[in-house]
Amino acid sequence: MGRLTSMIFILSLWLIGASPVMAHNDSDEGDKRIHPIQLVKQLINNGNLEEAKKLLNGLEGDKAVIESFRGIIAMRENHVREAITHFKNVLATKPNQTAIWLYLGQAYYQLGKFGKSLSTLNKGEKIGRRFPSYFQIKARVQEKLGKVEEAYTTLENAITSFPRHYELLREQALLLVNEGLYAAALEKGSTYLDKVPNDRDGYLVLGEALRKAGSPGKAAVILEKAALRFKQDPQVLARLAFAYSTGKHLLAAARLFARATLLGGDYAFAAAEHFRLAGHFHEAVRLNARVKDSKKRLSQRLAIYLGSERFERAAALEKSFSSIGPLDDTTRYRLAYADLRIDELDRAENLCKKIKDRALKDSASKLIDVISRQRKEQGENNSQSSSVRP
Repeated sequence: MGRLTSMIFILSLWLIGASPVMAHNDSDEGDKRIHPIQLVKQLINNGNLEEAKKLLNGLEGDKAVIESFRGIIAMRENHVREAITHFKNVLATKPNQTAIWLYLGQAYYQLGKFGKSLSTLNKGEKIGRRFPSYFQIKARVQEKLGKVEEAYTTLENAITSFPRHYELLREQALLLVNEGLYAAALEKGSTYLDKVPNDRDGYLVLGEALRKAGSPGKAAVILEKAALRFKQDPQVLARLAFAYSTGKHLLAAARLFARATLLGGDYAFAAAEHFRLAGHFHEAVRLNARVKDSKKRLSQRLAIYLGSERFERAAALEKSFSSIGPLDDTTRYRLAYADLRIDELDRAENLCKKIKDRALKDSASKLIDVISRQRKEQGENNSQSSSVRP
């Protein structure tokens, strides 16, 4: 589904039928026999993949075991095709290595070969049924193949077998989100979060899924619970702000983004933008001052001044823009409009004539027409004033 981190089945060595590879340890403890393959497993689990590969290259013993671990390392490195080659090598010599079918099924899933993935996972079902992660990936594959009811049933069976593995509830909730069953998804997601109330990422994943699926109100229900539980977490507040923003509650979103900024999050631009769109220009300027990127800060400041009709301040920003590089056409047009509103007609016309962007060309031409009419009106007024002088 591309919504949770890809899982790697963590299976005990005996599941792939390994016979231990023995070596000697020349430490002070004496001639103590160890299993280097256990060290390989430890290195992989700790993320020391290069060290694991070096150790594997120097090992002798069951080639199927060694190939299995090479495949697992390739999966961790996201070299999926290479992993498939290693797993196929294992199965060519030991087709009954059931656990390898699970790894191979996941590899096919990551490549988007869902039909192959499902048939491969089915071959490893005998061992796979012992692991909650097997049901999760199988349900994902079934969903990709359009077998939604089967996917839901797969997860339901897993919940029955593993009632304390609450991540299966989260998986069901996300499946329901994808199918547009938002009320059911919210109910299932809430049940999951009641079971695992401290899963911050669970709140974020479910909330974001609901928001992107077009149900920001239900996303807010989930994320408001998170905001109450994780009051000092800027990312939680920002996700709730995005939900409010999607639901067109701009001022509420702005205030949440502002709180997230004060807590150390990089949300000043979003806060200022939402205050601007909500018409709260004083707060917009205050948050805009915290925007780190100077070009973004100036562009947003210009939009704020135009929105609040502070045209002299807007026009005065031209020097600041020029100090950080050439003007883009959007900025030229905005500055030209500000100049027009304060009767700096020559400067406004000069900016408009430099605009090359096709999307803005017509607007710039219309602005030039307005400038011409304004000049004409000014000329007529000056003539009338001259004619009545004593």
